[in-house]
Amino acid sequence: MKTHVLTVILLIFSISSVFAQNTGTLKVFSEEPVVVYVDETQYPSYDAISLAPGTHYLKALNRDGAKVYSNIVTIKSGEVTTVLVSATGTGAQPANSAVNQPANQGGQVTQGGTGTLNIFSEFTGTSVYIDEIKQGDDIKVVNGIPAGNHYLKIMKDGVGIFGELVTVNPGQTTTVLVKNDGQVAEKILEGKTREREEFNSKKLDVIYSSNSVSTTSGTSTLFPGYYGYYGFSNSTTNTQQVSDFKIIKGGVQEISDVSLAKLVNNQSVVNRFDADYKSWTKAQNTGVAIGLGALVPYLVCLVDIALKKPLLHENPTGESLNFQAVPAWEWTTLVVSGLVSWAGVKMMDVPQDKYVKRHYYRVDEAAKDASAYNKKLKEELGLPENYGVK
Repeated sequence: MKTHVLTVILLIFSISSVFAQNTGTLKVFSEEPVVVYVDETQYPSYDAISLAPGTHYLKALNRDGAKVYSNIVTIKSGEVTTVLVSATGTGAQPANSAVNQPANQGGQVTQGGTGTLNIFSEFTGTSVYIDEIKQGDDIKVVNGIPAGNHYLKIMKDGVGIFGELVTVNPGQTTTVLVKNDGQVAEKILEGKTREREEFNSKKLDVIYSSNSVSTTSGTSTLFPGYYGYYGFSNSTTNTQQVSDFKIIKGGVQEISDVSLAKLVNNQSVVNRFDADYKSWTKAQNTGVAIGLGALVPYLVCLVDIALKKPLLHENPTGESLNFQAVPAWEWTTLVVSGLVSWAGVKMMDVPQDKYVKRHYYRVDEAAKDASAYNKKLKEELGLPENYGVK
């Protein structure tokens, strides 16, 4: 019985070995997620598909269900066929490499030794992947790559900026150049949706405006819109050019000069504003002190005058509101304290713009500080310096 079981196991192992030797491997690489079909059969995992030697129909759909690759691929026994699929619909032609012994890159097996890959990049802060396995950050040389075709991918800021099939020959060096062209910059920028939204909500703009204001002074007996033989006019009209500017945050919110100064740490502007604000606050506090201080004798005199038995003077008649019995000094105290209290209230109610200026910047200074703020914000968000510059 044991002999029969052992025979069956050996037979199954032999059949599996023969099948493994008579199959090839298909590897599909794509920068974007795709759905892969081989001979109309879906393969959820397409990094290493074992197929029988011969021709097969390979189809790939993007996330929207659109076909981005469709071709006949040839699978050879003991070899790896590599296909690069682009989400835009342009796929690289399949490439083959012999596979018989294990190697150290991506689980791929190959024959014929190893080679070296030199990567020259005009970008910094990149991550290098070979066959979807990360090799490191900002690396320039990868040694010991099994000879054959491999998928080289370069990532920057989470965006794929380079993806191609490269051929590594045994004992040789393959050189790849990643250029910093406009298309790559646009691709990186498109991937920074959150950063662009944050910049647009925080950016500063200085909007300058200039208007003509006309004022007319004098007298005239001529009615506007009418003509006559009689009448005179000695009025004069003066036209002045009035200029102003606004500081806008996020395209919608107007902020003050001191808010801009605090954002860019311009202490000079902040100090000048603080000095004027303190003067206004001091004027208010002084007004409160004077108003309340004068209000006390005013109320005392007012109540004393209304009493039948006043405390500050004699009242022979014993009647309330006996104005004739009120001495002059009490009337004087009432009037003077009332006026002083009123003056204190006016000081307390002084408008802020009497002390605090509308602008503590010149328009060119404000534009300079706003530009510096926007530049720093773009650096923090990883956006290019020319982003948003018209």
